[in-house]
Amino acid sequence: MHAIDKLISLANVRGSLDLRCQFDGDWALDHAQQALGKAPYHIVLAGECRVEFPDGQRLPMRAGDILLLPRGARHVMHSPGKTVAPVTPTQVMGGTLPIHRIGGASVELDMLCGDFHFNRASLLFAALPDYLVIPSGALPAGGPLPALVEVMRGEADGNQVGAGFLLDALSQALFTLILRAHLASQGQDSGSLALLGDKRLGRAWQAMLDDLAHPWTIESLAQIANMSRANFMRAFVRVAGVSPWVLLTHMRMEQAFNLLHQSHLGLSDIALQVGYQSQAAFSKKFKELHGQAPGKVRRGL
Repeated sequence: MHAIDKLISLANVRGSLDLRCQFDGDWALDHAQQALGKAPYHIVLAGECRVEFPDGQRLPMRAGDILLLPRGARHVMHSPGKTVAPVTPTQVMGGTLPIHRIGGASVELDMLCGDFHFNRASLLFAALPDYLVIPSGALPAGGPLPALVEVMRGEADGNQVGAGFLLDALSQALFTLILRAHLASQGQDSGSLALLGDKRLGRAWQAMLDDLAHPWTIESLAQIANMSRANFMRAFVRVAGVSPWVLLTHMRMEQAFNLLHQSHLGLSDIALQVGYQSQAAFSKKFKELHGQAPGKVRRGL
């Protein structure tokens, strides 16, 4: 399994397409900070708007652009005209999704909005910027991402049987295509994703992802990377920002989080599957990273 596929799997990404926004005139809409583990996204189907963040950054968006907020950052969306105070949209039903409407009957901005839900300790989402934009101009005509958006738009319009379930399933695929487009255009200068751009370090990183329970040593990882132990450690920390053990521990705890929710394995068996011979040592490390004991996470407390 490719490293990106494994990281998406560990993050346990689920998508939902929740509503359609159709706005007219001068408007503003405030979006509160979301809890960790929820990443909103906006797809502009027609028209344009601007997005403002608490630090003062302003981001113009136009038809075809996609905005993803991996850490659920607070933001205010504005019409391109004069600045006005945020208002509460009116909700109406139409098609598969509820429609949030501001202004008159005409539509100057048409937008699909949803969320990606993921494990809150995800290495993948931690490696992404606070917000990322996929501009329509950067995508090839007829490429998979614009094509997927068109399918989603058609399902949102059609109100056919099973459309809601299909839209959520399509939004899960949407995340992968957004991530692919982001990496193709922006790359990654630091963090765990940056390891993928280094051939030697990437081999060691891929090996860890392929077998999280293996008793890895610096020597064995350096050998896979065809580097000396000292050079491997220096290069890994320089590129990833942390040691191999920090990343390996995070990945193991992500996998454990998934097993707690998706399997009936006992804690001792989960500990073994993520490389811990001692259930006590596993539980201690899990609580350090997730803030709760494994048993409480399993019970949803």
